[in-house]
Amino acid sequence: MGDLEARVEDVTHEIGRYLFERLRLRKALIFEKRWWEDRILSWAMGDEAVKVQMFRFVDVLPRLKTHAAVARHLQEYFEEVSSHLPGAARLVLDWAEPNTVLGRALAVNARSNASRMAQRFIAGSTVEEVSTAVGKLRKQRFAFTLDLLGEATISETESDAYQQQYLNLISGLAAQANEWPEDCQLDSDHLGPIPRVNVSLKLSALCSHFRPIDPVGTTEEVLSRLRPILRAAREHGAYVHVDMEQFAFKDLTLDIFQQVLMEAEFRDFADVGIVIQAYLTDAESDLQRLLKWSKKRGTPVTVRLVKGAYWDYETVSAGLHGWPVPVFQEKWQSDVNFEKLARLLLENYQLLRPALASHNLRSLANGIAWARQLKVPIGAFEIQMLYGMASEQAQLFAEMGHRVRIYTPFGELIPGMAYLVRRLLENTSNDSFLRHSLVENVTVEDLFAVPESRKPVGWVESSRPHMHQLKQPN
Repeated sequence: MGDLEARVEDVTHEIGRYLFERLRLRKALIFEKRWWEDRILSWAMGDEAVKVQMFRFVDVLPRLKTHAAVARHLQEYFEEVSSHLPGAARLVLDWAEPNTVLGRALAVNARSNASRMAQRFIAGSTVEEVSTAVGKLRKQRFAFTLDLLGEATISETESDAYQQQYLNLISGLAAQANEWPEDCQLDSDHLGPIPRVNVSLKLSALCSHFRPIDPVGTTEEVLSRLRPILRAAREHGAYVHVDMEQFAFKDLTLDIFQQVLMEAEFRDFADVGIVIQAYLTDAESDLQRLLKWSKKRGTPVTVRLVKGAYWDYETVSAGLHGWPVPVFQEKWQSDVNFEKLARLLLENYQLLRPALASHNLRSLANGIAWARQLKVPIGAFEIQMLYGMASEQAQLFAEMGHRVRIYTPFGELIPGMAYLVRRLLENTSNDSFLRHSLVENVTVEDLFAVPESRKPVGWVESSRPHMHQLKQPN
């Protein structure tokens, strides 16, 4: 480690201690609803068998149409781990036969609890609920980006509907946004005003069949729906962010993003962005590609740097097909790469505006430390976090003067269950920073140690990960 890196590491630990001490004072209280939800999640963290069955049940719940089916699946899933459950829970499962009054009551309670948990991570299903949610975020001094949840589109009608919802959202929220009191921390960067309305979308949803093997046809169909959204954003002063999905879609997503923004109509449009996933082994080359392209384009875009949310899918898919695994095998490798790419972004903030998206305080503290070392204006980058997760952390960064943007999903709760499962996986992973800091009481020194310190002794990189590993958390 050189002198420069050592200085940044010292500042990282200084920021870490500041955050950690204040977080200890801000845990949810016993009379708050979230306290009880946190206790349930904490209990699941401590028992791998129960956690797996709980996630299996939540994942299948949207497809269960009757109370009897819900009760039957509860019994089938949790019978395997009954010895791990509290006595009262075992008793209820034993007596709650699917077609009995107790079984129906159990099913209703299970649906209610799952919906309540989903509501913690999903802002609402109607325009009114979303408007209320983003209004509350603004009052808490958080910016937002809205993302419409749902299953993959499989028809032209569904793709048209997805596009129309974004057109309605942009025009509808723009009028409301004009009435919000100005907040310079949220509404401007180091150069001037930035859009208050911010939406995130998936290119695959703008196409009935997003097929990388047909790049020309897929691009044509996507752009026919993306261009009107970009025009609406320019007209109403909104921002559009393109999300990343599975690895198979990555290159075509980048191609379409770059192609449309090189068109004369959009070449000077700066209120757009894309995602780089640090858990991908080729993420650095993708970021270098964007840097080179941004120089040529002459107008900056935002890059949301994330760890990645499809680790399980990518490892299983690669294993089944005999393909090279596109993601890092160990969590510490993704953390190392995140910090490396964050530094690269901050060094080039005038070409690619950094948005550091993580709930790992070490990752964020290191990014802030590099920003200070590189003298990057505090308004030139932002921190992004997930709706419903670690609000105390987000509040601390906002109080430090950073623009904090909350990634805010909205949509029907039933289609949103897949999203809920991913959030629960992140929130309860054995390697989760939140787990270590707030449940297991790991020391601040260990929490903020360099990611390489977690490299196992004698570790040698192999071509394929161990399949027992769980998804890497953000």
